[in-house]
Amino acid sequence: MKSTNQNIALSEKIEYLKSKQSADLMVLKNQYFQTINSLKPINIIKTATYDFISSPNLKSTLINGIIGLGTQYLSKNFLNEYSANPIKRTLGRLFKFAVKNIVGRR
Repeated sequence: MKSTNQNIALSEKIEYLKSKQSADLMVLKNQYFQTINSLKPINIIKTATYDFISSPNLKSTLINGIIGLGTQYLSKNFLNEYSANPIKRTLGRLFKFAVKNIVGRR
């Protein structure tokens, strides 16, 4: 009688392991397809764009960039430190000094 019970128990364990193997294979296939899908170029771009937009520092980063571009434009075009006019030259040097100090604090 013991061999019959052992054969039944062994058969049940085999069936359990086969079903577990099948379930694990399904999970592995799903993960594979998710990975392949996430590595497509359009999805990488979408993810990067979403991460950029949902960044908590987006507003301050954009404002700092715009201010930087504006000050650079002003210093290059209007307050040229290499100008022939001594007032413009002095203002240009003071402006660049002030901008470097402000940027250096951040």
